[in-house]
Amino acid sequence: MKRLLALLTLLVTLTACCSQGDMLLEAENFDSKGGWSVDQQFTFEMGSPYLLAHGLGKAVEDASTRVYLSSA
Repeated sequence: MKRLLALLTLLVTLTACCSQGDMLLEAENFDSKGGWSVDQQFTFEMGSPYLLAHGLGKAVEDASTRVYLSSA
């Protein structure tokens, strides 16, 4: 639950801070979702699905992806 709260806080912060040239990565599109699963329950309210950990009180594997940025 703490990870979910941290992820949501990060997404809200990044959304609030974005300006031209900034990039926001949506975690539900990551290459490896680790122990997380895509939760589409609140897609209408949130505007997008999000990752949710169902570890039942135990830590789950981190989600990860690679990002390639050009300088142009």
